Amino acid sequence: MIAPGQSGYTFDFNSITSFVPSQSGVYAIYNQQSWIYVGEGPDIRARLLAHLNGDNPCILNYGATGFQFEPVVADQRVARQDALILQLGPACNKKLG
Repeated sequence: MIAPGQSGYTFDFNSITSFVPSQSGVYAIYNQQSWIYVGEGPDIRARLLAHLNGDNPCILNYGATGFQFEPVVADQRVARQDALILQLGPACNKKLG
């Protein structure tokens, strides 16, 4: 479950490949001070690895240190992502749209 105070994982290759499934879901990336980005996708492992490899400069600029994730069925992903964005107010999502 993604929520403040929940334990997460270190935002690095080993944690992503060891703990994140290749399945539909949502994820939240953070640093020690704030939530950075909330996203969703059909393969949350692939999305996190893409972010780790620099596909979103905003995430790298904020110095991501950790992440949390939730498996979510495809037809509920966007709604869950939107709810998390409202709840957490991640810095990089605010810059979109």
